[in-house]
Amino acid sequence: MKRILTIQMILAAGILAGAQEVDRDRWFPPSDLMTVGAYYYPEAWPESQWERDIQGIRKLGMEFIHMGDFAWSRLEPEDGHFDFAWLDRNIELASRSGLKVVLCTPSAAPPVWLVRAHPEVLMVDSKGRQFNHGSRASADWSSAVYQSYVSRIVENMAKRYGNDARVWGWQIDNELSHYDAGYSYGQPSRDAFRIWLERRYGNIDNLNRSWGASFWSQTYQRFSQVDLPNPAELAEGVNPHALLDFERWFAVSAADYIRMQAAIIRKHSLSQWVTTNYMTLYAPTDPALSRSDLDVMSWTLYPVNGLPGQDKLAFRLGNPARMSIMHDMMRSLNPQFGLMELQPGTVNWGVTNPWPQPGAIRMWIFRAFASGARFVCTYRYRQPLYGFEQYHSGLVETDGVMVSPGGQEFSAAIRDLKTLRAARPPGAHLPEAVAARRTAMVLDRESWWDIDNHKQTDRWQTEEHWYKYYRALKRAGAPVDVVTTDTDLSSYPFAIVPAQQLADQSSVARWTAYAERGGHLLLTCRTAQKVPNGSFPELRLGGLLEGLIGARVVRADTLPSPHVGHVSAFGIEHEWASWGETLDPGPGTRVLVRYTDQFYRGGAAVVTRKAGKGTVTYAGVDTLDGKLEQSVVRGLFERAGVAIEDYPEGLFVDWRDGFWVATNFAGTRVTLAIPPAARLLVGKREIPSAGVTVWIQ
Repeated sequence: MKRILTIQMILAAGILAGAQEVDRDRWFPPSDLMTVGAYYYPEAWPESQWERDIQGIRKLGMEFIHMGDFAWSRLEPEDGHFDFAWLDRNIELASRSGLKVVLCTPSAAPPVWLVRAHPEVLMVDSKGRQFNHGSRASADWSSAVYQSYVSRIVENMAKRYGNDARVWGWQIDNELSHYDAGYSYGQPSRDAFRIWLERRYGNIDNLNRSWGASFWSQTYQRFSQVDLPNPAELAEGVNPHALLDFERWFAVSAADYIRMQAAIIRKHSLSQWVTTNYMTLYAPTDPALSRSDLDVMSWTLYPVNGLPGQDKLAFRLGNPARMSIMHDMMRSLNPQFGLMELQPGTVNWGVTNPWPQPGAIRMWIFRAFASGARFVCTYRYRQPLYGFEQYHSGLVETDGVMVSPGGQEFSAAIRDLKTLRAARPPGAHLPEAVAARRTAMVLDRESWWDIDNHKQTDRWQTEEHWYKYYRALKRAGAPVDVVTTDTDLSSYPFAIVPAQQLADQSSVARWTAYAERGGHLLLTCRTAQKVPNGSFPELRLGGLLEGLIGARVVRADTLPSPHVGHVSAFGIEHEWASWGETLDPGPGTRVLVRYTDQFYRGGAAVVTRKAGKGTVTYAGVDTLDGKLEQSVVRGLFERAGVAIEDYPEGLFVDWRDGFWVATNFAGTRVTLAIPPAARLLVGKREIPSAGVTVWIQ
């Protein structure tokens, strides 16, 4: 290679300008509501079958096709020798069939010639073992050498297809993360981390101070002495402040890598949209860091995968809170969002790989629609006959022709969407009664990382804590925007901040101003206990919040398994175990929930007070089943005088573009009180398990 083009060089050159201000409605016309497509891998199939397969995709009702990811070895079979003829033909076949094309950059799977010539681009695991060729996501994107090769293949693709009217959009890489491998601990990552730290802290004294490096004689004299915080190399305990910064850096490095590829595409394309497909909440990347670099936000969803922790409903139906909270987060980052991968049947990578309940796949499509998605794409059209994903279902069976049960459900959903397109009410606005309960749910990814680095109890699950409040909001019929910590909350009547452990005086000032101006604020346990570097402020535990919540935190307790504690609210007892804060309320603060056992029996667990024109409620306990959290949320609305719904557990009802959409994740039939004059477009008033009903009223 004559030149190594790094992310830093591209940034310095001023190439990265962010997403262009364009009319996004031309990509996703409102009249289309939602568009459906499928992944196809022509490089995996005989050329003689390409036309048949692409026509089959169109016959199912699909409107776009996704190609190119993992195809680097076919696009560049030898160093510097490119072959686009096969892709050209498939793009033409798709166009003739009436399918728009989404192309993906192939950087998630480097070819063997690259890694044999440059083994230094491969990841190194926590035990110092270098990865080898033979799988995906094996390269370290911090490597300047790898960046140069990625830049070249993306540049060549963008030059060829950037002004091709048949190409609708671009996806960058694939589920940017390192999957089960975690992080790379090789030299490229170490060097990039050191550079990021020096930019962040300026001098080594600032880093030592922020990391509390005097503890265990961890003090550094220069940044070149800092290694990656690798628990596998340490005798006891990793520095949690170093680990938090490492996680921050990793998310930033992923965003830089996305930005690099997006900038190259935009040099050659003025009319195509750009996205990348994020994984679910648990992934170590942060979609918010790329919202200004991408035209469209997208993510992948595999609701039924047989992994541990799935309850009796999720085993077949998926977890509606998990998928919906992600939809609401993506929509809040950019209203032009969608699902780039949706499970079409069984998967192959679970501990067990069960079939979804009949109807569930169609229901997931409508769950995305109800949340505002502009498109859904399924992974994949054909079930592979060889390779790691042999047992991963497609829209057609292994013969490549017979439509699978999942393919039938996709086709049925597409027919339903066409019915909705014909019935779309123009100029529809969110009903006032619904708008009155609009809620911002503030989720802080860095607080999640910090809590997980120092949980204090293995019974605490941050993600599940979030879901308890989210489920309560959806049962109350509240529209939810899942927003970042820097979001202006002033337009929301209600705001919930669950377990935002990292906060400072400016955070508290924003929350105080929001409440005093008329907002109804709910904060939950573990909030504002630490400052952003992960250390405690020199105050009592939770001292930053005392003035805002009108109470002080006396203690925070956790209970070992199998022990549980109890709290009482409105004559009903609830069990808790993972976290319980005893609160000492001040004047004007009302106690809503008290502990009924332990040595702090009678102590306050949940309090509320008036604050200016609004209110502040603090819930200091995390219960086992979430029913207390539901009561707390309902009380928040009731004290504000706002009417709410009481939907059955597992039933999600949303309003979108004039349509009411109900999706039933419960294991039983649910009869919904739909107004008699409503016009039913899809389904019936009695909604079966995994059923969908859509109406206009």
